[in-house]
Amino acid sequence: MTASIPATAPDTAKLLAHLAAQPVLADRLGGSPAQWSIHEIGDGNVNLVFAVRGPAGAVCVKQAPPFVRVAGPKWPLTPQRVLFEHRALTEHRRHAPLYVPEPLHVDAGEHLLAVEYLEGHTVLRGGLVAGARYPHFAEQAARYLAHTLFFTSDLALPAGSKRELAALFETNTAMCQIMENMVFTEIFLPHPRNRWTSPELDKDVHALRQDTEAKIAVSRLKSRYLSSRDALLHGDLHTGSIMVSASSIAVIDQEFACYGPMGFDLGSLLAHLLIAYFAAGAHGGDRSAQQDWLLSTVEQIWGGFRTHFTDLWHTHATGDAYPPALFTGTAQAALETERQRYLDNLFTDTVGFCGAEIIRRVIGFARPADFTTITDPARRATAERRALALARTLLTAPTSHRTAADLTTTAQDS
Repeated sequence: MTASIPATAPDTAKLLAHLAAQPVLADRLGGSPAQWSIHEIGDGNVNLVFAVRGPAGAVCVKQAPPFVRVAGPKWPLTPQRVLFEHRALTEHRRHAPLYVPEPLHVDAGEHLLAVEYLEGHTVLRGGLVAGARYPHFAEQAARYLAHTLFFTSDLALPAGSKRELAALFETNTAMCQIMENMVFTEIFLPHPRNRWTSPELDKDVHALRQDTEAKIAVSRLKSRYLSSRDALLHGDLHTGSIMVSASSIAVIDQEFACYGPMGFDLGSLLAHLLIAYFAAGAHGGDRSAQQDWLLSTVEQIWGGFRTHFTDLWHTHATGDAYPPALFTGTAQAALETERQRYLDNLFTDTVGFCGAEIIRRVIGFARPADFTTITDPARRATAERRALALARTLLTAPTSHRTAADLTTTAQDS
């Protein structure tokens, strides 16, 4: 729910004064600060987010407190995360301008970031919970992923440029550590941040904590996340960090950005579409058309990503990996075979990370509204148990899923 913030609140007055001192923001808003309205619109876990409106237009302002927003001061967190978000916004917008909002202003001292206001857009997760479908989403998400991952990788960047870019994100350690702990470790241990539908899932959680095979599999993925520098990741790509309209998408909330394995972003997004699929069956009413669309979207995103990524590799191979000079004449066929092997391995990574993300969203700290808005605990637990069954299979046997159709078939059978 959008809550109005009193104009007399000291923090609000300070924020408006800061915006007024930035010509690009003041011009976009128009008029004077006395004519501006400000409303808190953020529903995420980490930051404060405001919509500021003036006579000429609006801006979105994010401010990072020195702690996790939903936990308060008991969970301190560096407010410098907005600088990494700004860097990622700038870099990803360079490669996918249609799908990334324009950054307008950043201030390290105030821990503040202003971006264009996405008029007419809503959070994808909210739409999915309400039963909506978005016919253009799969193609746009596939293009976003292909462009942001390819153009920040060694396939497109000379080694020196890639290392310089990676270095800009190497110290986003606090945000990366949240992922390292919450996705790969805490959910397999008794941890105070974990939460689940209890008592319905108590036995499932206990079984997971005893599951050595799953622990080995997730530890391999954690090692990949810790050591890989494939491309610049969004770092927390899910249905709550994508805004949608009838015809467009915009990817937001890049504060977890880092260099890492491409499959992490891909797997995270597919995980949340599958979470929406399981949840839709428990919300009541006939959601079968939406469920069919969600599974089709999973397949279309991977298929579209693979096509676009391959096309970019053919046309923009300007990096130091697989230098084209080595593959002339008959060697081009061998390179094409290698491209397909590369993408097959990337899909295996994607499947594993997908499984890990589903598990942490069922029994970890940040449970999604897809599940939490199911008011009947028994129905919710049934959906979550199906999701856990799929997730364990994906986590422990990723190579048994060679195509996205294999993935969706397993989801239907779970």
